[in-house]
Amino acid sequence: MTLCKYFQQGSCRNGEACTWRHERDTNTLRYAEPVASCLPAIGGLCINRQARSNTIVCKYFVQGKCTKGNECDYLHPSTRPPSQQAQEDALSRNGSVSRQHTNSFQGPQDSRAGIPCRYLSLPGGCQKSLCPFLHAEKNYEAERGDARDVEADEDDDQEHEDDFTRSLAGASIHFNGSGEVDKLTLPADYSRACVTGIAAGTTNEQIVDILRGLGFEFDVHSTHILLHTTLSETKATVKVKDPHFAKELATRLKNQHSTLSAMPIPIDTRQASCRKVYISWHKATKSVWLNFGNGNIAYRVAEKFNKSEYKCLGQSVKSSIANQSKGRGRGALGYNPVAWTITLSDVPGCATQEDVKAAIASSHDTPRHIEMGPASYSVSDAEVSVEVRKLLEKHGQLESFRLAPASGGKRVKVSAWFGEEADARSACSLNNQSLDILGKGKLTVALVQSAKVKVRTTIYLAWKKRIDEEAKTWRQEHLTFHVYPNGSHSTLKVEGSSTKDVVRALKILNEISEGVVLTDGGTSVWSSILGSNGVAYGRLKVIEKELQVVIDRSRSKRQLRFYGPPEKYQQALHLISTMLEEECRPTYEIKLDPDHFAWMMKGGSKSIERALGTDVAVLDVVSKKMAIRGTQQQYDAALAVMEGRTENEIRKILDGPFVLEGDCPICFCEADAHIQASCKHTYCLECFEGACQAAASTSKGEFQVKCQGADGTCPTILSLKELKTHLSSSVFETVLKSSFEEYIRRRPETFRCCPTPDCGYIYRCTIASDGKSPPYTCRNCFEPICTSCHERHGDYSCAEYKDIKSGGYEALRRLKSELNIKDCPKCTTPMEKTEGCNHMTCVACKADICWVCMSVFEEREPCYAHMREVHGGIGLDHLRRFVD
Repeated sequence: MTLCKYFQQGSCRNGEACTWRHERDTNTLRYAEPVASCLPAIGGLCINRQARSNTIVCKYFVQGKCTKGNECDYLHPSTRPPSQQAQEDALSRNGSVSRQHTNSFQGPQDSRAGIPCRYLSLPGGCQKSLCPFLHAEKNYEAERGDARDVEADEDDDQEHEDDFTRSLAGASIHFNGSGEVDKLTLPADYSRACVTGIAAGTTNEQIVDILRGLGFEFDVHSTHILLHTTLSETKATVKVKDPHFAKELATRLKNQHSTLSAMPIPIDTRQASCRKVYISWHKATKSVWLNFGNGNIAYRVAEKFNKSEYKCLGQSVKSSIANQSKGRGRGALGYNPVAWTITLSDVPGCATQEDVKAAIASSHDTPRHIEMGPASYSVSDAEVSVEVRKLLEKHGQLESFRLAPASGGKRVKVSAWFGEEADARSACSLNNQSLDILGKGKLTVALVQSAKVKVRTTIYLAWKKRIDEEAKTWRQEHLTFHVYPNGSHSTLKVEGSSTKDVVRALKILNEISEGVVLTDGGTSVWSSILGSNGVAYGRLKVIEKELQVVIDRSRSKRQLRFYGPPEKYQQALHLISTMLEEECRPTYEIKLDPDHFAWMMKGGSKSIERALGTDVAVLDVVSKKMAIRGTQQQYDAALAVMEGRTENEIRKILDGPFVLEGDCPICFCEADAHIQASCKHTYCLECFEGACQAAASTSKGEFQVKCQGADGTCPTILSLKELKTHLSSSVFETVLKSSFEEYIRRRPETFRCCPTPDCGYIYRCTIASDGKSPPYTCRNCFEPICTSCHERHGDYSCAEYKDIKSGGYEALRRLKSELNIKDCPKCTTPMEKTEGCNHMTCVACKADICWVCMSVFEEREPCYAHMREVHGGIGLDHLRRFVD
């Protein structure tokens, strides 16, 4: 029997049912313990455990499926040979056993032992008890072990310090300590090039020297160089904070005839692209005339061709209706043996008479004569593709050009990638262009929008059912969808010629990749005990496994994200909320002496229950202990009941000491659910959250959250670390977002928001050169935008578009002049002045403006000084008559 090739690769899933032979060399098989699942054990989560049975063998361990490890109640026998086990026991007693020594008793090493097992990283792990592939050592025991052991590992358990860097509106933003935007970068700020022809052994420093020798001056700290060395060549990927660097480098190397060459590589965090075009043209076809002596046969054959019951070389062809020609000879009685004719069109150009005869399967439909017409053109697909490539290269440099393999379709297809998006759009002008080589046949050229989203493979599997359903809809919209799995991550790609359809599909993929934040009543579900890999985190992973979903923990944002079917969201929310409630309640234990135990049995436990409430105190008659699951006050109150104190004393203990927290400086009432700032001023939590959210609009200068204590005179500026301590994660992220939005609003000359409704992405403004601005396409909605005049004017220059548009705006200009409405000279927001002085403040960008000459100032004092010096006053001279 033939060997199973999949078994040799370790990927056969048929087991004993496989029809091919599974042969394993027992001499080279590694002695290995059963592989535990990647998911944490739940044995350590039980409160009351039964006594361990050391005599009953765990049946799941024998199958390699036990997930409880050392916490299992049943016996886990050793799978090593007795001699090896004895040697290990002896070494263990001497304190010298090691992992390497344990494996020293193996036979010859299996050749597959060094290849990582690809199933180990999947949900549930590898299920083979004697898997021949490598199971890399990972710290899964940290998730399965006792919480006390895990918490001792400070490196793993400590909550990662937030660096206050966020991705918002397609940009990477870093906030400083007070919440102000410190650094903002966009993908378009950088350019990247792949440099080839580099000598082996070249270092990064030498590459920097080469670039400087070419006349490039750049900051080394913002430059990233990655060397790739193979047997055939050495190349480097250079990324510089200069949008024109890659293209300029390629041009300089080419002009200097250097042995080096450079190819620009696009940069985009969203992996969206508009640089690809599809080109197609009709394959060569011909017409064929079929002659019949009987009209019924002619009609029948024509109908079968039109219904695709008859195909020529696998291609559907069209047939005309049967036509009758006049008979031969004298008069109406003349006889014509081929009086009925049908014409076949779209017949493959390479078809012969024998191919046409073979297409007519029935012997009763055989024509009496077949006349073949000439092919529409005679050159090969490869020859045509050469001419097409020449036409494309007139519009820009190509990164790749691929002629699709011959298929059964009626068109020849080519895909081409341009180095620049503008070149790809320019190449679309070739659409419907006739080519002489095609016999005046026309090309079809379409710009392809494509987008990629990279997600963890576990997240893709959790959403697979929904993705498969969406893919059916995408196919109906003529979109192509592919999944590229790559170990722990998978790349989801969608592309098509319709911008709206691709954007709609991309939004769905983004929803899948971002997941849903678990919230209860508008508040994120979170607890500080989830910051470490303790018991609570272990129970969280058990819930994840039971529901077959993914629950992602973000320590920096203090959030849990849910990935999976929507119908399981509420179930996951309920289970996690219940688990956190149980884990967050501390347990206090009271050991009962004989007198107190007797008092408990005679009704004392009921007295404690009446004082503390139900489900707080639990009496264990076996161990003679009482467990108090609650607060320190409830524990002290239980002791007070046992000591026989009065109800008033017990009530004071439960209520706790009354502490006057002070009045809230926002609502001037006694602080409710108070928080205390570092300056010792006390706020209501709700008032504090509202003040933080409004800080962006109330800050006179740059963003900051200022303490409002001491009647607003407190100089303390609250830091982001302090805000994160007091605010919920959702409110904290809202504060950061409002700081970012205010930063953009105050810089309209530098940044603008995409004008497409509900897009939300930003772009950097540019100055048009030669009347045209650099081409830019929003990476979220794929709409082309002019970054100079902020309009969509296609191939028109800014001046041409403004000239076309000006006619319709003349009436609006006159109306605005009559209503005393002017546009802000900084951000073009319309403003109306109805009364007051000539100093105006733009509500959008906060610019201080002189209404007379529309000069812009950073502060109001210079504006007033300007009005007095230049205009002779601030515009309130008409009020003097009331004073006089």
